[in-house]
Amino acid sequence: MGVEKVFTKELIDLGYLQIGSLKLHLVITDVVVTTWVAMGVIISLSYFLTRKLSVENPSLRQIVVETVIIAMAKQIRDFSQTPVFPFFSLIATMWIFVAFSNLIGMVPPFHTPTGNLAAVAGLSTITFFSIYYYGVKFHGVGYFKKFFQPNFILFPLNVIGEFGRIVSLTFRLFGNMLGWDLIIAMLVLLTGVLVPVPMMLFNVVGDLIQAYLFGVLTLAYIVAGLKVEEIDKKLSGIKEDWYEI
Repeated sequence: MGVEKVFTKELIDLGYLQIGSLKLHLVITDVVVTTWVAMGVIISLSYFLTRKLSVENPSLRQIVVETVIIAMAKQIRDFSQTPVFPFFSLIATMWIFVAFSNLIGMVPPFHTPTGNLAAVAGLSTITFFSIYYYGVKFHGVGYFKKFFQPNFILFPLNVIGEFGRIVSLTFRLFGNMLGWDLIIAMLVLLTGVLVPVPMMLFNVVGDLIQAYLFGVLTLAYIVAGLKVEEIDKKLSGIKEDWYEI
């Protein structure tokens, strides 16, 4: 891993797009390409790992995949204390994508997408809209009354607080991954071939922890504004014990 991998490189300049008074500079960077590669590999693996599933005679591949999925479901259940069904697809996808995006930077010549502010801002934007999607889904438009609580005078501060949480989520992952890449790169440059393998193993653990925390924080922001009893009431007809093994 070299120090240059921490910085974004422009690969193709597509020029400018004018939309009214807004002027957009369209550029394909190494981060964009790496993100496409990450998505392609994840989709391909998902297709491969879900072929020829069996209830009577599961393969080792199927057992491993099911173990990972059950572990993620239990984490969501234990943390949120709510049914897993509404949140599993989003949070599990977050964990898988962020973990893979963190780890792919260890493979030359790819760049870590989560070490780029724009990429992390995109993930945080998904989190931002997910908060209100689930809020309206379970509480209706009355969910927005929280902006006027405990007093309507606090409305501006509540709005700033909502945006502040997303900004903090963005810079937390971005700062951690950027700093982590720099530290690993400098250690490898200083020590040569003495410690790359131990440091790479340490890097894997750190990358997985960052992915886990990003997903957990996303779940925490979503659940924070929801009433558990309301979710239980709306999902009371769903039998959810597939992960209790």
